[in-house]
Amino acid sequence: MSIAANDVPAVHEPESRPGGIPLYVWVITAVAVAIPVGLIWGEGATRLEILPALIIRALTALAAPLVVMAILTAIVTNDIRGSQGARMMLYYLINTLVAMIIGLSLSNLIKPGAGAELADVVNVPAPPPKKDLTTLLVELIPASVGDAFAQNNLAQLVLLTVALGIALAKIRNEQRARGHTAYLAVVDLLTVGFDLLMRVLLWVVALVPLAVFGIVAASVGKDGFRVFLALGWFIVVVLVGLACQMLWYLAQMALFARMAPLRFLRGAADVMATTFSTASTAATIPVTLRALMGRLGVSRQSSQLAACVGTNFNNDGTALYQAGAVLFLAQALDFNLSPIDQVIVMLTTLVASVGAGGIPSGSFVTLPLIFAAVGLQAEKLLPVLLTVDWFLDRCRTTSNVLGDMTVAILLDRTAEQPKPPAAKLVQVEGG
Repeated sequence: MSIAANDVPAVHEPESRPGGIPLYVWVITAVAVAIPVGLIWGEGATRLEILPALIIRALTALAAPLVVMAILTAIVTNDIRGSQGARMMLYYLINTLVAMIIGLSLSNLIKPGAGAELADVVNVPAPPPKKDLTTLLVELIPASVGDAFAQNNLAQLVLLTVALGIALAKIRNEQRARGHTAYLAVVDLLTVGFDLLMRVLLWVVALVPLAVFGIVAASVGKDGFRVFLALGWFIVVVLVGLACQMLWYLAQMALFARMAPLRFLRGAADVMATTFSTASTAATIPVTLRALMGRLGVSRQSSQLAACVGTNFNNDGTALYQAGAVLFLAQALDFNLSPIDQVIVMLTTLVASVGAGGIPSGSFVTLPLIFAAVGLQAEKLLPVLLTVDWFLDRCRTTSNVLGDMTVAILLDRTAEQPKPPAAKLVQVEGG
């Protein structure tokens, strides 16, 4: 098993902290400044909509290549073998599915976007006609590789990328068996390519406060606080959902890992504080490893495997947030998502969460791809979510890291114990 470059602890990303000031401070400042600007300028403030439009366009452009590079890098650089690796991926899959089911269930029950009537506020065009199952299956195969990128078709991109990733992993293993190292050049290229995209993404993320300023000023100037009042119930849905996901982690501790939930929470206290303050799973890795191997007594192998690899594969809180966000905006636009549409949302969210990246607001990048999968044209409303994303990002990232810690403990506590040697029967002769 190889953890590769993931062993190296990540540091704070300076590009996402303009002037050394945390991004959320800039976002809060942008909201505070934008409200009086919108109230004073009135409808003239709609000219500022160009700011969020440009930044969302840049994020959308980065989404497809980022997901592709994230999946390829995760498959090729993480050598996950044996039953332990298989169990880890199974735990990740179950936890992510539970998170999405929680998010969609709460959104269907509470309906946070119902009554918002935002379609006329942002002039969203009519949705395209529904596609049947046969059409969806045919469209899994792109007419060309360039077409998949041009249309930001996540399903096509993932199918191509997973096939390439598995093929590259097999070539890597074959070359290792023969003692060859030519595959290392491809691994290095993928790693550098992913780092390059992340660096550019950090620059765009640093401009998010400008998008927040533009959308808040324009919306307040045109429609007052109508748009933002609709966000209240969405915040409730996400926070309640994350709380339910936390209870799911604690239930796993008590039922399967045989660890007291209070002990788990005490051991994870420093990790939760660090994650909430940095909003970055990558920056929290050293603290996570220290808590797992120290207070919680998890083996080094399980800790590194779950904490480091989990940064790529496990994003339960992100999946819950993205699924809830899609349903919220669909309801706000009076766009009906059928059960099949919601299954598609789950499948695309499952994959999109892998490309979210361990940086502040990284999960926001892949939302346009999920919208496109169900024909929801909500790009004009995405900047509205940015006004509260700085807070929800911290909450869902904390859930992501707790999910990594849960899986690490499960790997240790549910491992098959070696069977003791059979006792030899000793025949005692009587006399």
